Amino acid sequence: MSLRSGLIGMLWLVTLLAGLATLGWTAAEAYHAAGHDMRTTLARAGMVLERNYHMEPRAGDPHYAEWTSIKLLAVMAPGTCIEFQQGTISPRRLCAGWQVFGPIPPKAYRDLAKRFFTVPEPVSREGSASQNGAFTITASFDPLAVATLSWQRVCLAVWQTLAMAAGVLALGTLAVVWRLGPVARIVRGLDHLAAGDLGMQIAPGGAKEFRQIAAALNQLSGTLRAGAERQRALTRKLLEVEDRERRQLARDLHDEFGQTLTATNALAASIAIAAADRPDVVRDARSIGTNIRSMMECLRGAFARLRPPDLEEIGLFASLRTMLAGWERERGVKMELKIDVPEDRVPDAVALDLYRIVQECVTNAMRHGAPATVSVELTGERGALVLIVQDDGGGLSGEARGGHGILGIRERIEAQSGALDIRDTGRGVRVAVSIPIPAWADAA
Repeated sequence: MSLRSGLIGMLWLVTLLAGLATLGWTAAEAYHAAGHDMRTTLARAGMVLERNYHMEPRAGDPHYAEWTSIKLLAVMAPGTCIEFQQGTISPRRLCAGWQVFGPIPPKAYRDLAKRFFTVPEPVSREGSASQNGAFTITASFDPLAVATLSWQRVCLAVWQTLAMAAGVLALGTLAVVWRLGPVARIVRGLDHLAAGDLGMQIAPGGAKEFRQIAAALNQLSGTLRAGAERQRALTRKLLEVEDRERRQLARDLHDEFGQTLTATNALAASIAIAAADRPDVVRDARSIGTNIRSMMECLRGAFARLRPPDLEEIGLFASLRTMLAGWERERGVKMELKIDVPEDRVPDAVALDLYRIVQECVTNAMRHGAPATVSVELTGERGALVLIVQDDGGGLSGEARGGHGILGIRERIEAQSGALDIRDTGRGVRVAVSIPIPAWADAA
């Protein structure tokens, strides 16, 4: 879940909890108000009875009790009940109507309210209106009336809470989306950085903390970019040194071993001629000559691997054709070469790397598989050179995946700021290399 979604979800959850708390408080306040109304009714009813002594001259009036009841009902709060006895008035119970509270609440609400709230306990008092006018009065609140009062207030609060919650959620959601706008840019920048795009830059914006994060990431990107440039330059130097050492080793092998093997082969031939009357010596001399010629063939293969043809003189394309033709003659494997790019637009440093990469891919295909066909395709795209080497000799082995050959290919491609994709096609291996050529992009 994203930060924005999480905060919006938290806002909705907090709003819901606040709304439920508001409704609960409203219901509890209704029960508290009922208790207050009950105590107020008790006080008012007591005052009415205390003043009844003015009615004592009419104590024999048959309507005295009715008039007293009317006065009491006039001061009672809706939903309250009183029980009283005074002088000549027999014990009576009066209840004020509570139709003003609205319809009776559903049974589910009544059960819920009974579980969480307590109906106010009845309250009583005693007093006297005159010397012989003692009275006792008890006030209570009808349980159904207090539940109805609570339901009425909760229903009213529901609409108010919904209206307020809708406003809070709408404004809060907009505020979260607006304030967290920079987060999306930061996440996209981190994704680009993780993908190796060290040139990414995040536009600062939003709160101070987001601007600081964007600035830190931009600085980190610049530091990584500078480090990558230094690493590529160092790798390029190391590869140049490696190529020079390979050429030097090839010259040493040619000058030392080549001449020695040639002389030894000539000596073996001379021995075979001089010892014509010794068949066993002739046989051994010829075996020595055969072994020497085999060693010279291996040495010529090493020359080809250590020292590529002079690319500046014969060019990359001719060198690739020569190398593939040699493999085709030696192994009987069909070699296909497809080139769709002008040779003069391939820089010399890139040409050498391409030759080495093709050489390593074909060598791996022969060493770790049994291909019948190896295809090499070199094409140019907008601002990049694409090389694809594919064979049908089986999948990648563990040794081929983690060998020095693959590591060397990666180093060369990284030094050129390129990209490498190695896939197991099921029938064989497909190696795709993309090397950017800045001059091509400028020309396009």
